[in-house]
Amino acid sequence: MTPAPPGPPDPKRTIGGEWIRRPDGFWLAVRPEAIPSAAERMLASGARFAALVATPDAKGNVAMSWHWDAGGTLLTLHTTLASGESAPSIAHVYPGADWAERETHDYYAVTFAGRADTTPLVLRADDPPGILLANPGGAR
Repeated sequence: MTPAPPGPPDPKRTIGGEWIRRPDGFWLAVRPEAIPSAAERMLASGARFAALVATPDAKGNVAMSWHWDAGGTLLTLHTTLASGESAPSIAHVYPGADWAERETHDYYAVTFAGRADTTPLVLRADDPPGILLANPGGAR
């Protein structure tokens, strides 16, 4: 009997780092610039991009969490952007992230480095980004 071929690589192992087990899955704190290569490893492992969540604080920083479904297990990469810092785009790796990035820009004025298209998703073309911030259109 021929052994089954190996499955896709474990993204936690290929990304590395100290993953923290939480009730909702595994979380890894990373620097923003690590997100695109981690997304490529997630894709290579067969993980599905699930969501991008942004949470601004009172100082203008934004906590960012990228979530993937890896065979029924939630894997999350988490970082905090300083006020005015861009997040890296992963839309070139996961085209479905395009909407999440555009929505995050519309709601919280987060810019995504490497994006070719910044057309608003939920705003009119002349509306300033950041509609869910205390000072819409202003610096975060």
